[in-house]
Amino acid sequence: MYEIESERVTELDHAYLVLRNLPEEKSFEEEMLSHNVIPGVLPMQTMRVCGECLRRYSVDGCLSLAESLLGQKLSGAELRRILSSLFERIGESKKYLLREESFVLQPTCIFLRRDTGEVELIYCPEYEQPLPSQMRGLSDWLLGYLDPRDAQAVYSGYAFHVLSHEDGNTVQKMLTAVEREPDRMQGTASYQLPGESGTYVEESGEYAAGEVCPEGRGRRRRGLRGIFSFFSGISVVTVLICALLWAMS
Repeated sequence: MYEIESERVTELDHAYLVLRNLPEEKSFEEEMLSHNVIPGVLPMQTMRVCGECLRRYSVDGCLSLAESLLGQKLSGAELRRILSSLFERIGESKKYLLREESFVLQPTCIFLRRDTGEVELIYCPEYEQPLPSQMRGLSDWLLGYLDPRDAQAVYSGYAFHVLSHEDGNTVQKMLTAVEREPDRMQGTASYQLPGESGTYVEESGEYAAGEVCPEGRGRRRRGLRGIFSFFSGISVVTVLICALLWAMS
C-alpha cells in the first residue's frame, strides 16, 4: 500500500493537491485518468521533477472536507448531502473500471465544490487501501464534527459509524441508513440505530442500551435493573403495609 504524502500548492491562479514519492510503474488507470474526465474524480496529471514522480490534482473551486469543517459543526442535512454524494461517486466509478480501494477517503483528500457542495475524489492507483477500513476511519473522524443539537446529524452520523464498523455492509446499505429519518420514540429522546439490535443514540450523542416496548412506548430496561427502576417510584411504606396485610390474611 502506498502511504499518502499530500501537499496543497498554488501556482498562479490555480490550486493543486500534490502527491509525492509515487512508484515509477505506469498503470492502466493512470493513462486513462490523464486523458479523460470522469465525473466526481479530480483531474490528474503525473509529473517527474528532479527524478521524483509526482501526481497533482486540480482543486480549483474546491475546499477539502477538513478545511470546510474547520471550526464548524455538521448539521444532519449537510452530513447526508456529503455522504450521499460520496457514496454516489464511488458507486459510479465501477462504470469506468476504477477500483474502490484506490480512492483516498482522507479528510484532506476529499473535496467539496464551493458552488454545488458536490464531492470530488482523488483516485490514486497505488493507494490500495480496503474501502471498509477507509469508511471506518472516515466515520470515526466525522463523529467529532456532529452537531449534538441536531437529531438528524446524531442519528445519521452514528448510523454510518455503526454500519461502517460491521463486516459485510455495502455502500448502498450505509446510504439507505444515513438517508433514513430517525424514528423518535414516544417519551424518549433517543433513536434506534440500524444494524445493532437494542442499541440507541441519545440526542446528546451517547449510546444507550435497551429494547423497544410495543406500540412505541419508549425503551424497556432489561433484567434486575429494569425491575429496580420500576419499583423505585413506589413508596417503601406502601410496600411494607401491603406485605403486612397479606401476611395477616
